[in-house]
Amino acid sequence: MKTVKSLMIVIPAAMALTACDGWQKSPSSDLQDMRAQAKTITEMGPDKPRTVTNEVVVEKQVEKIIKETGVTSSMILLTADSEMIFKEGEAKSYSIRASLPVPGATVGLTATNLPDGASLRPSPTEKDVYVLSWNPPMYTVGSDSALKSIQIKLVATVTDAGQAKNAATLKGMVKELDKILFVTKTTIAPSSLKVSGLNAEVSEDQLTPFSIIVTVPGIDGKSTQKPRPLISYDGQATSIGKDYQELDGSRYVIADLSKKEPEYLGNSKWKFNLIFDTKNIAVQPQLAQNGSIMSQADGTRVRFTVKAFSPNGLSTPETLVQVKIVYTKTITAPRFDVSGLGKQGLEVSPGEKIVLHFSASSNNRNAVVAVETKNSVLPGNPQVSCAVSSTGNHKQDCTLTWEVPCDATSKTLKGSIDLAATSTLNGRISDVTDYSLKTLKAAKDKKLCAAPVETAAKKAAEAK
Repeated sequence: MKTVKSLMIVIPAAMALTACDGWQKSPSSDLQDMRAQAKTITEMGPDKPRTVTNEVVVEKQVEKIIKETGVTSSMILLTADSEMIFKEGEAKSYSIRASLPVPGATVGLTATNLPDGASLRPSPTEKDVYVLSWNPPMYTVGSDSALKSIQIKLVATVTDAGQAKNAATLKGMVKELDKILFVTKTTIAPSSLKVSGLNAEVSEDQLTPFSIIVTVPGIDGKSTQKPRPLISYDGQATSIGKDYQELDGSRYVIADLSKKEPEYLGNSKWKFNLIFDTKNIAVQPQLAQNGSIMSQADGTRVRFTVKAFSPNGLSTPETLVQVKIVYTKTITAPRFDVSGLGKQGLEVSPGEKIVLHFSASSNNRNAVVAVETKNSVLPGNPQVSCAVSSTGNHKQDCTLTWEVPCDATSKTLKGSIDLAATSTLNGRISDVTDYSLKTLKAAKDKKLCAAPVETAAKKAAEAK
């Protein structure tokens, strides 16, 4: 029965192969042959993918040609940092690797269009490494820019091919790499601030010019943005060991109209011109620690602080200025206080509405102060109104109002608003205190009026 079962399995397989022409030999009547043939077919399995041997041969031939004669600059390895960023006034270095992966080979590296002061030298500690170093000088970046880019080209040259079989071909081979050096402006803060021309003691009833000189790195005279000073009062009125207060001295500091713009002195130094005004700004009485008036004091002690800012927002530390304002005349005549104006004159534009508050006061609280205004020929007829202050008759609070007409010109606006103040005590009238507020047309028109249609006649009048 075992023999019959085997025959039933083998015979159908052999017949199927014969029908598909995949088997050319007739089945053998010998049982052993049949079994051998069936085993062979089973072990063969499905057809495997055929390999085209001609294509393989061609590929191997091409690879062989590249290895022998395909020498290109890509064999030179030239790598550098993706970004090379420098800052004015600060030294910095970047490493650049240039090599040939062949035993004994050496590669030289040069650069074109390097900025003045920059260097490219072999590293003293690392093989195949060059160091690009630079300390950009101040003003490498333009005054009105924040960043400058410089295009350079790195050139790697094989100077010795070492043990390469094709040494003659490799030697002298060159590879280039374009890079951009970025330079940012300095972030060094302004420094070396000095206050000059303002002594420790000044007399009252004086205009004392003084200046502030400061070093502002990275900002020169070509910059459209200028440094600026900051004058303030730190509020430190009292201190241990002193029986008096140091009052606000910043109220006496005004701009010098003759030198409004800061002066560039060269070498990053700037000068600001100011005035310490004890003539037009009333000197406050000296106060004791407890806030009472020191009637026997010979002057008033004040203090203020000075800082200078660069256009990028950096500043100097605060510099403290302490001044004693020495009394030089008896306190009989009143004084005008125009500290709210902050400068020696009033600059106005056509169409502008001016409202200016000021006061006139006497140090003697028993005095009665009066203010008068002289007739003005200015266009728009500015008006001054005064009233007794809430603190008493010894002070008048005044307001200047002025609507500047649109047809006002530089010629008609150049003038003054003249004031006079007196104080009366026990039927006696003090000397007159005169004050002249200079007026002029603003250098930069605020464009508050509609543009008029200019006629030839008006142009001729302007010219006169």
